[in-house]
Amino acid sequence: MPVHAPAPRARWPPIHDLTITPWTQARRRCDPARRLSFFLGTHRPWWLAHSPVPLCVSAHTLATYVPGGRGLPIAGVPYAIDSGAFTEIRDHGEWRWNEDTYGGMVYRFMSDCGYPTFVAPLDYPCESQVLLRSGGSVFEHQEWTLESYLYLAREFPHAPWMPVLQGWDPQDYVRHDEMYRNAGVDLATQPRVGLGSVCRRSSIKEIGAIAGHFARRGYKLHGFGLKASALRAYASYFVSADSLAWSYQARVTDMRLPGCRHRGPCNNCPRWALHWREQVITAIRASENYTPA
Repeated sequence: MPVHAPAPRARWPPIHDLTITPWTQARRRCDPARRLSFFLGTHRPWWLAHSPVPLCVSAHTLATYVPGGRGLPIAGVPYAIDSGAFTEIRDHGEWRWNEDTYGGMVYRFMSDCGYPTFVAPLDYPCESQVLLRSGGSVFEHQEWTLESYLYLAREFPHAPWMPVLQGWDPQDYVRHDEMYRNAGVDLATQPRVGLGSVCRRSSIKEIGAIAGHFARRGYKLHGFGLKASALRAYASYFVSADSLAWSYQARVTDMRLPGCRHRGPCNNCPRWALHWREQVITAIRASENYTPA
């Protein structure tokens, strides 16, 4: 049963402590790193009403809010909606939502929280553990991802659906691009194209090879969950990226920033999230392929 968001245990720092962030910095001067929009991942939707930086929120967490409820967050910054595909398929082997349910939910989020920058479809990642759980092949996951995007774009045309390229080997992604083209979708003309199944790779060279191929063709890529090392090396291939790695890092290392008053590690802490994001922005600026404007 949907519930309101619980009262936060960690508080956002005072606004005068946020002036170092790239988002607030850009209001005073041009920040080269703003050429790549970085969406801080969060599993706390109430941050939408308080964050000074763009956020990426899973549809699963937004769905816990009662429509029109008192705890409903109104976005004060750009935000994106991720479908939570990896966790959903890994844990359940299939989507428990159909496209009609999901499209209706996204329309509600748009009405209640504000218009998002982009929304991921009900895509199917291609990591080995996901394939094993679903019983499908890479090709089938590509077909299902394409079918989801086409249906959502047709039946819910007012949402900013982002097509997602899925695969594992470089040739898989090339094939998926051809599948989109055969369906009448030219990804080179899309405002943004998600590059799926990249965040859990052991080698960032594979990410560079795949992203570089499509970036050279003019595709405006979004990287799901990109590592800082991948952004340091290949930032110029992407127009945007997101990551929730700050929370995982704090949880598994039991990390806690000095001065934090909340209970437990900083896996739900806005101070740590912003501090970690600064490290990512620094990595973007340090990219050997990145040329400031």
